[in-house]
Amino acid sequence: MAEAPLLELRHLLVLIAIVETGGVTAAALRLGLTQSAVTHRVREAERRLQRRLFSRSGKRLLLTPAGERLLQSAQRVVEELGRAEQELRPSAGGVRELVRLGQATYSRYHWLPRFLEDFGDRSPGIEVDLVARATHSPFAALAEGAVDVALVYGSRSEQRGSWGGGFRWRHIASDPLVVIVAPGHRLAALPWLSSREMADERYFAYPLSSEPGYSWDTVAGPPPVPFRRVSQVQLPEAVIDLVRAGFGCAIFSRWAVEPEVADGSLLAKPLGPEGFSLDWWAVTRAAEPEDGPAGRLADFFVDYARRPDRGLANLGFGGSG
Repeated sequence: MAEAPLLELRHLLVLIAIVETGGVTAAALRLGLTQSAVTHRVREAERRLQRRLFSRSGKRLLLTPAGERLLQSAQRVVEELGRAEQELRPSAGGVRELVRLGQATYSRYHWLPRFLEDFGDRSPGIEVDLVARATHSPFAALAEGAVDVALVYGSRSEQRGSWGGGFRWRHIASDPLVVIVAPGHRLAALPWLSSREMADERYFAYPLSSEPGYSWDTVAGPPPVPFRRVSQVQLPEAVIDLVRAGFGCAIFSRWAVEPEVADGSLLAKPLGPEGFSLDWWAVTRAAEPEDGPAGRLADFFVDYARRPDRGLANLGFGGSG
């Protein structure tokens, strides 16, 4: 008989909240607890495990190796419990099929409400749930069943070499990589940009993925001229805010920054004189039936990208190619 776990769900939720919000105060607000209650739960978890979960660097809380390990399990447990509750909870309209969606690379969902509205009109019996974990580990999340459809970029052949042939790929569209700068930036007047022009600028980068073969270098190659000042920032939204404020430049897929380009707060410059585009795909597990709920959502992405009135083309995608 397996031993009862030392920790409870309340300990895991506190750990996740502190990491995602950046501190005890914000975690307490998210969970509806006092700061002292959050601190107590962390100390209680550490006492039960006899391991430190956090260390302090100035005013910042940093995960220890034990905390990193526990966070991975905590995220899986909470995601799985949430999925089970959604699948078992009756809905007003009767039984609905749940499809878990993950989007690699960018935590930007400005396109999602309109997309879900249209998808709901076509497939009212399917409920779509977002899974944040796929942002950094899309193929692992697919393989483990944490997501059913993952939006990914890059080369199908290279990803197959890393993960085998257990996935079905649907090509959504090709979208250009662009360099973003503030309108008043010294590079704003140039028609296109490369690493040569950006070499002396602060270049903001964000971790894309820990999975093999899944990085910008895989699809675009290393920059001909290395960036001399690189700042790693965890969130794409934070990178956009810093660039918009004039502190440097960054590279994004065009659709991800379309709202800021549309309102004039950012300029998007082609990457190189000829430009460079990425292929985006809706990927499902090969074992899933093509006409099942996941396959229907993936097919809708392809159809939606081709619609000139409401398609993803309006968000920056140049067409399905």
